[in-house]
Amino acid sequence: MLIKRQIITIAAVLTAVMNLAQSPLILDPPAGIIDGVNVLSPTSVIIQVRAPFKDFVHLRGDFNGFAINDASLMNVSQDGTRHWLEVNGLNGYQYWRYHFLIEGSLEVGDPYAELVLDPWNDGYIPEDHFPNMPGFPFGQANWQNGVFRTAPPVFAWTDEDFVRPTQDKLIIYELLIRDFDESQTYQDVLDKLDYLEWLGINAIELMPVSEFDGNLSWGYNPSFRLAPDKYYGTGTLLKSLINAAHERGIAVIMDIVPNHSFGLDPMVRMYQNPNGAVASNNPWFNEVAMHPFSTGYDFNHGDPWTVEHWKRIFDHWLDEYHIDGYRIDLSKGLTQTYSGSDVGQWNQYDQSRIDILFEYGNHIWSEHPGTYLILEHLGNNEEESALANGGFMLWGKMTDAYTQATMGYGGDLNWGVWSNRNWNWPNLVTYFESHDEQRFAYEVQAYGASSNGYNIQDFETAMERIALAHAFLICAPGPKMIWQQGELGYDLNLFDCGDGTINESCKLDEKPSLWEYLEVPERRGLVKHISAFTNLKTTQPVFMSWDFNVDMANAVKRIHLYSPTQNAIVLGNFATEGMSIVPDFPFAGTWHDYLTGEEIEVSDLSDAWNLSPGEFRILLDTPLPAPDLDPNTPLQLHPGCMDSMAVNYDLEATTDDGSCSYLVSFSVDLGSIEPSTAGVHITGDFQGWNPGSTPLTLTEEGTWEVPVVLTPGQTFTYKFINGNDWGFDEGVPEACGVPNGLGGFNRSWNFETSTTPHPNLVCWSSCEACGNGDTGAAYCGPGTVWDDDQQLCIGTSDGDTCPEDVTGDGIVTIEDLLALLSAFSESCSSL
Repeated sequence: MLIKRQIITIAAVLTAVMNLAQSPLILDPPAGIIDGVNVLSPTSVIIQVRAPFKDFVHLRGDFNGFAINDASLMNVSQDGTRHWLEVNGLNGYQYWRYHFLIEGSLEVGDPYAELVLDPWNDGYIPEDHFPNMPGFPFGQANWQNGVFRTAPPVFAWTDEDFVRPTQDKLIIYELLIRDFDESQTYQDVLDKLDYLEWLGINAIELMPVSEFDGNLSWGYNPSFRLAPDKYYGTGTLLKSLINAAHERGIAVIMDIVPNHSFGLDPMVRMYQNPNGAVASNNPWFNEVAMHPFSTGYDFNHGDPWTVEHWKRIFDHWLDEYHIDGYRIDLSKGLTQTYSGSDVGQWNQYDQSRIDILFEYGNHIWSEHPGTYLILEHLGNNEEESALANGGFMLWGKMTDAYTQATMGYGGDLNWGVWSNRNWNWPNLVTYFESHDEQRFAYEVQAYGASSNGYNIQDFETAMERIALAHAFLICAPGPKMIWQQGELGYDLNLFDCGDGTINESCKLDEKPSLWEYLEVPERRGLVKHISAFTNLKTTQPVFMSWDFNVDMANAVKRIHLYSPTQNAIVLGNFATEGMSIVPDFPFAGTWHDYLTGEEIEVSDLSDAWNLSPGEFRILLDTPLPAPDLDPNTPLQLHPGCMDSMAVNYDLEATTDDGSCSYLVSFSVDLGSIEPSTAGVHITGDFQGWNPGSTPLTLTEEGTWEVPVVLTPGQTFTYKFINGNDWGFDEGVPEACGVPNGLGGFNRSWNFETSTTPHPNLVCWSSCEACGNGDTGAAYCGPGTVWDDDQQLCIGTSDGDTCPEDVTGDGIVTIEDLLALLSAFSESCSSL
């Protein structure tokens, strides 16, 4: 009944259109007005739509009760291409829904809306994905509506100090929000940033997140280009993810789809034949796709309006969402050279396609220097070289070679290195697994080779082989990419239908996240190895060097990396039997196995090394701490102090790293000694033996006290100073002191654990509290005696029994040391 009533209501409204004069005012919009919503003030906007060849357009929305009347009729520019209308009386914080009604019958949303309501799919978005989402205006609209606010909350960015990783150091983690974790929102990635940071990746590549048809797509069927898809969360949550990633040094790259669009795109629907095909007067799309791999409706990138449209889209996400770059889907499709169904012709060098890509690239780099632009080109090397040498990065698909090598059937990996393609720059993003390929771990376990009891299909062996593959992928020069949970050995068939069947039609279906794999020791060992490789890639200078050679065609593979301060060799046996190889060390001497910490002495540079099947070594000429590769221990995802009693307690820490520090009170009683006007201080190895930087405070009990932050597991030495300089320090008795190397003693305290009692209150120059116990010779050092008046140990006046008293004043002080040191400049006559 509700649906019927809505249909009647809309039909009545449309009938009313025909009774109105449809002669819009011909008037150009004010200067600077662009397509979409132009906010003039919190109470006023101008909304414009580009619609040439359309006689009249009505603007309908909450602001006019979705009316169709003279007041909703949009003005049209003198050239007939732009329809616009000023709207006043708005509330800055309210959501305003709207759409365009073209020539009384065609209802479309705003192509430039930054929030879109969908009558078919929004009802299936869980409330916690997009809290307080505006409702669709049923009864007033049939198709998507745009939404705007004139004074939305301003996001508080804190990423102003973020510096993008250089292109050649990128380790990209491609992920699909839908399948990344159970909740299917940006929050899932936020919650896993500890893990991703630990893993060592420095860039996240999000599969398309702009508004697409449906809720559960891969995202390559986009419709509204400036609006984040609501199923993954709010735009604010997306900004929070990007901001948090930046705070950890992680860039965010967005997958974007300029090749094509789908049927809900307003710019398709405005100029469409009755059979659904693109009309000949469509300003943005080709009537017929230019190439054989096109899907949906093919953009005409030879048209200035299309170029303007896409430049605006590129700018939007960089400005509004602080993204760091784009992975441009199907970039080889951005051509106006017709190849029909001829894939070979499409793959030929196409200068017009290069020109189109550089039109966009040069615009982006001019407006946003340093932006990553990664092309999914997969074309011939001549064309890819021209693009790479001009600054683009390109996907370097090495799936077949790495899969064959890892399965034990041989595979030449050399083509995965940019220099072997004769490129000028390291702009090849090499990978062997992406969203599009069969899962790597599935292939290895399903089809791995077997020989003499060594079976690659064995689970533990397969995980070790996948670690071997990642060692060569990541350690070879240039940017790299891995696919989500591939580091865990994700082995669910790409074509799994979720019901026990396998079918290629299920490729795009939802796939479960399998984070429980982290509880499997063999998988945990794999991910720890990959983290160790990424740590080398991002922190060690030789892995950023452009001075290298690779030998990765045969079963035993080798990488050499050179730099002025560090050299490295990576060796690996991809065969199913033991093999030998000469490492070809550049020089003899001490080398270090990074993975084991083993020190290796190399004397004969021609010695061959024997490697077991699947064995690999990473050798450096500089020592580094061996990484944690123990498969039986937890990941150190967020190491920190987990003791709530510590001063540096980390509420978010997942593993205790032994860094807990505690306040320790040191106290001294001066007894009858007059405190110095410069104050009483403590000095020790915990503060660099600075005599005047750590003052004590007088307590109500008349003693002096200071809290110092210290970490257990160490022994600290210190002493008190009545003043703020040397010469006023106490004479620590031998009975409770440790030699200071200057003929005297310092106090010592072993801070064993957090429960170790704090040092006792002591009397100045004493081992005990003032007035406690025997204060005689048992507590005074050689040549000193206890002075009851001064309440401290003092030197004797007998020079024979106190040789340390160089000045002969009866007290051993710093002046005695200075006098002794001054004698080194004098000559002694021979006896």
